[in-house]
Amino acid sequence: MAATKSNGVVESYLVAYNAASFVGWGYVLVQTVLYLLDHGTDLSGLFDRIGYPLICVQTGAVLEVVHSLVGLVRSGVLTALMQVYSRLLLVWGTLYMFDYPEIRASPALVLMVFAWSITECVRYSHYTLSLLDIEVPALLYLRYTLFYVLYPAGVTGELLEMWAALPHAATIHPLLKTFFIVNMVNYPPVLYKLYTHMIRQRRKILGGAGKPANASAEKVGASPAAKKKKL
Repeated sequence: MAATKSNGVVESYLVAYNAASFVGWGYVLVQTVLYLLDHGTDLSGLFDRIGYPLICVQTGAVLEVVHSLVGLVRSGVLTALMQVYSRLLLVWGTLYMFDYPEIRASPALVLMVFAWSITECVRYSHYTLSLLDIEVPALLYLRYTLFYVLYPAGVTGELLEMWAALPHAATIHPLLKTFFIVNMVNYPPVLYKLYTHMIRQRRKILGGAGKPANASAEKVGASPAAKKKKL
């Protein structure tokens, strides 16, 4: 009985975490779209509109590393850490630290935010509904298909943002510029690891033809205890 109660508490927490993350990323996405509709290519006020919500919701993803470490989810700690680390470097080490238009008002920021927010809205909504035993085959398909485009798009935006930050990092300390360069050089192998991981997951869950009918590994009707381990 105690184990069942504990599983219920963990599942409720994961539902709340994923739902809150979906709302946060949804807010960032909607506000970005509304800003672009209002201002077009004038990006001078974009960071003021979405910057701090973006930083907050992305910082909250640190909990995903904790979830992996303590065994609440089955996701590998290294995979979660690589994704969260690179994004924290962008939101805190670049966007927050450097208040310059080439960083906070650039097309690269738009590209990065769209890639991140669309990816996360799909991912967190899929996780939330799975934990609630609600099956949405189209959402499952998007979860394991959109990354083909969104991962490279997001990485392109991230690299352009860091590139724009290099001259300003050098004025603080030469080692900070070197730190950014090292991280940029490390992007291709990290992207390869994450990209191939998602391809393997797609084959496992959707099958070679991408048919949700073969999604036994993330079958929404699985027991709650099993489902929370698959996030």
